[in-house]
Amino acid sequence: MGGKICVRAHASSANLGPGFDAVSVALEAFEDVVCVAVEENSKGVIVDRVWGPYADGVEYPGSVVKAVEKLLELTGTRRIGVVVEVYKGIPVSRGLGSSGASAAAAVVAVNSILGLGADKHVLVEAAGYGETASAGTPHYDNVAASLLGGLVVVAPGNRRFHILSLPVKAFFALAVPLIEPIKEKTSVMRSVLPSSVELGRAVKQWQRAVMLISALYMGDYKLAGEMMMLDEIVEPARAPYVPCYEGVRRAAIEAGAYGVALSGAGPSMIALVPNSKTAGYVAREMARAFSDCGIRAEPYVSGVGGPAEVVEERSVG
Repeated sequence: MGGKICVRAHASSANLGPGFDAVSVALEAFEDVVCVAVEENSKGVIVDRVWGPYADGVEYPGSVVKAVEKLLELTGTRRIGVVVEVYKGIPVSRGLGSSGASAAAAVVAVNSILGLGADKHVLVEAAGYGETASAGTPHYDNVAASLLGGLVVVAPGNRRFHILSLPVKAFFALAVPLIEPIKEKTSVMRSVLPSSVELGRAVKQWQRAVMLISALYMGDYKLAGEMMMLDEIVEPARAPYVPCYEGVRRAAIEAGAYGVALSGAGPSMIALVPNSKTAGYVAREMARAFSDCGIRAEPYVSGVGGPAEVVEERSVG
């Protein structure tokens, strides 16, 4: 034990249409890096520095503090001093799992530097608890994707959450609008969702979510794209809060995307595309559609990101 360990975790996009609170994919286009050091003579988790291109969007990195504290609690580790530095390479409040990536990187770093030997379930539980800082309750889809990489499916079992990371090869186009974030966006975008759903609609949602996961795993991206477009419950409730939603969807499909959806709670939008070349064109057309209604947006191309991993400090940023 000693020194400093830095861990990189990728951004993520949750839901992908009908997979609300169950499906997320890691996105290699963006990453946060969290470095941790241990101070034997102090107690508590201290965030010493937040820097990087999106550091200004972080009011307080509470997800990191809560996640590390939860990890120490779950592993029965005595209270020690943990000093954290966060490099923010993921846009904040844009539906890209920014707080979840920081939390995921932090728990992997602390697990490594202390030699705790925590398994993926404990790490995801701790990182998911960190999401209470922004959402008020734990959430596991984004943190699981950032921690494990690939396409992730999470579901509660009898005693604990079950987590599967599926090796998916796919390309995505992203448009990230540069608008003022909604205050407490995660909580607001959950509050607009219906409290109850008619059984027939719920059944169709389950069917489409299962088909989405299966199609992505089998590499049938046309079918997966179709499923992305057929959320009848969550996305319709959130769409009115996302400027240019319909125009961006239309632009993505006309440019060659298989399917398009809100990335998480938005306002970023994500499209599943045939290849990296098409992704660039689709991303630019999505950004243009935002621009057509007066909103500047940045286009990005992304493959599927890998798991959180230790990196050298000098490579950060």
